Amino acid sequence: MLLAIIAVLAFGFTRLYNLDLIPIFADEAIYIRWAQLMAYDWHHLFVPLTDGKTPLFMWLLVPLLRFNFDPLITGRVLSAAAGLGTVAGIYFLTKKLFEVKTARLAVGLALFQPFLLFYDRLSLTDSLLTALIVWAAYFATGVGLGVFGAAALLVKPSALSYLLLLPVLKLKAWRRHLTAGIITFTIYNLLRLSDSFYMIKQRSLDYLQGPTLQHWSSTIQVFGGWLLSYLGWPLIIIWLLALVIAAKFREKKIGILSLFIILPFLFLALVGKVVYPRYLLPIVPFILIIVSWGLVRLTKQLLVLSVGVILAGWLKFDYYLLIDPVKAPLVRAEKEQFFYSWAAGYGLPEIRQYLLQLPGDKPVVVATEGSFGTLPNGLEIYFSGHPTVQILGVGFPSGGMSQGMDQALVDNKRLFLVANYDRFTFPSSDRLKLVNEYPRPGGERLLFYEVF
Repeated sequence: MLLAIIAVLAFGFTRLYNLDLIPIFADEAIYIRWAQLMAYDWHHLFVPLTDGKTPLFMWLLVPLLRFNFDPLITGRVLSAAAGLGTVAGIYFLTKKLFEVKTARLAVGLALFQPFLLFYDRLSLTDSLLTALIVWAAYFATGVGLGVFGAAALLVKPSALSYLLLLPVLKLKAWRRHLTAGIITFTIYNLLRLSDSFYMIKQRSLDYLQGPTLQHWSSTIQVFGGWLLSYLGWPLIIIWLLALVIAAKFREKKIGILSLFIILPFLFLALVGKVVYPRYLLPIVPFILIIVSWGLVRLTKQLLVLSVGVILAGWLKFDYYLLIDPVKAPLVRAEKEQFFYSWAAGYGLPEIRQYLLQLPGDKPVVVATEGSFGTLPNGLEIYFSGHPTVQILGVGFPSGGMSQGMDQALVDNKRLFLVANYDRFTFPSSDRLKLVNEYPRPGGERLLFYEVF
């Protein structure tokens, strides 16, 4: 019991400390905005399908938003809760397959694993997906698998590459596998109630391609580099040694768990067209379980030394994630998304505070570049239903002024513009007054103007 309390406290600190440190990311803004629309009107229940996204994460977020806390923090707390579910799932799955000692070690590693830590602190679907896949593996068949498998598919259809492997855990239970399949299929197909169900397949074509070996080897190298950056060489080496030990002693369970790492990894490398490191997150729990199994078979001295070496690299990584994430040893693909590019919402908290401090005697329209993503959704989630401030996504109008912006001035409203320096052209600079600009670590800038 004491160990469980310590684990929960350690998890809570690492997942919730400085939770607003990373600026809002494009997908976070979109998901939270969708959840708000659902909260205001249940007719928007399937709005994520209009972009080909399955809606379970947003459905779970809806009741939490009704507490009226900061919407970004609320979304990230949901991911943290999902991360706690992952850690619990790792414990029970490992205990079911092996022994308590291995399960405790796996939990200890999961608490400080940087890949899990990073995504448990972001309002994205990947942490929830990982938790549901682990619990689906725990049940492995029957009603439990059916429910958790369906839930995983309702988070991301990519869960299928893991769910199809689960019958291997209990090959002879084909009747219960059939039950699980029927439950999963039935629940998932409730999405057909929406006219936008077809968009799941259509949008998948933007991210997937037909199986091809043309760039397979180079893609595998890239994926391997991503995993190495998060896991570190010590863990990779011990994982490989554990596989050798398992092969020597013919430990079939380790071989089966390895399928949940190798096959989804290779499949994604084969069909992925637009891929990001977070797509590999669900394989991490299975790696940790195998590594823990290998570690407990070492002498006590070697076990302590190995865990110490693993954690030494991870704790430094974790420190930067909690204190100064830009300095964390993230790969370029991660830093580009979350810190360097237009998708990173630097400056939005400051703009929000500026707008809230304006006198309320005159309506305000805030035009933003784009119409979907960090702008305008990163501001919309804070001003939805606001009595005097309207957020207006205008896309990229050819003349710099959209019809809505012109109308705001005609209606004698104060007009502001939020745009990225390198993405929005406004030829009539004499009509702009720079309120402030907000640099990103990579050199790009977000500009905040008042328009006259």
